Amino acid sequence: MSGLRVVLVTPNFDNNSLGRTYCLWTLARHLGWDCRVVGVKGERIWAPLADDAFAGDCTLPPPGAPTAERAAAVREQVAAADVVVAVKLLPSSFGVALEASRSTGTPLVLDVDDPDYEVRVTWLPRHELLARYLLKPYTRHIVRLRREARAQRVMVSNPVLQDWYGGSLVPHVRTVPPPRPQDAAADGTTVVRFVGSPRGHKGVEQLREAVARLADQGFRLEVTGPPPPDARPWERWWGTTSMAQGAELVATADVIAIPSLAETWARAQLPVKLVDALVHGRPVVASDLPTLRWALGDAGTLVAPGDVEALTEALAELGDPALRARAGAAARARALAAFTPEAVAPAFQDQVLAAATGRPAPVRPWPPGPRRAP
Repeated sequence: MSGLRVVLVTPNFDNNSLGRTYCLWTLARHLGWDCRVVGVKGERIWAPLADDAFAGDCTLPPPGAPTAERAAAVREQVAAADVVVAVKLLPSSFGVALEASRSTGTPLVLDVDDPDYEVRVTWLPRHELLARYLLKPYTRHIVRLRREARAQRVMVSNPVLQDWYGGSLVPHVRTVPPPRPQDAAADGTTVVRFVGSPRGHKGVEQLREAVARLADQGFRLEVTGPPPPDARPWERWWGTTSMAQGAELVATADVIAIPSLAETWARAQLPVKLVDALVHGRPVVASDLPTLRWALGDAGTLVAPGDVEALTEALAELGDPALRARAGAAARARALAAFTPEAVAPAFQDQVLAAATGRPAPVRPWPPGPRRAP
């Protein structure tokens, strides 16, 4: 269907939840569709995407307006769309999109890319959940939305979420840039980078300890985040970066580390920076968690979550430039097979067109098949 108009309802314009919205927008643009991004929360575009072309298709909520007026602005956009996609099972996205869909008749697709519900509800201790359910309307709202989700067309970002929610697998995507050689530093330095938001479940402290053990072998650590009080001489902290800066940091790293811990969000989260590392052909060392294991296939090194000794050993092996070159080539091949717009767009298109026409979406195998590296 050409000329399709899709509206993405994002939960919050000014935090990293916008990253998944960006992936879906990329797929819509790849298909030649008119794609607009709306929402009721956020006063500005999340910094990494503020200067991207994506920002031009975003309509921020009216500044200072009450929630009802913001929701009305979303409904106006949804009324003019062929399909509305709610990004995340949250009141500020799925809740708003569901109301807009019902009032306008625009078909709805729910996209689930994180365990947002599980972190807020099912993984809480029973006593804490009961207290929240009784005292916090937000918790009651999200529980109702989980029931509503069972009747919706659903897309998910990884197979762990697919086991819980069903629906079609639509992973994160990145456009694959031209290949870049991985040149070894003349002084033998190995730069390990963590690119992303260094939150507690990301394992950055364990990574710092692992690199500290290898500092006398020329290993250096670089992190996109503000420097901590105990920053060490072999560390560099980049602060908040743009999408373009983050991509450049990934593309020029010797090793990308994704040492997520087996807790909270990481239990069912696929960090998009893993996809970044694959498309740029960088060697990856990641925690052996179901989503990371699935995404990497045979194209990276897995270590037990939180195991500093195993993480140190895996990084040390990648001090060898020849081994890094082989690992980088495997990473790029994996990206071409599974995480490009060309690979993922058919599954996204199936769900959106099925919603627009009222027909069932076909079932596709995953990954859809290898592409030849350019």
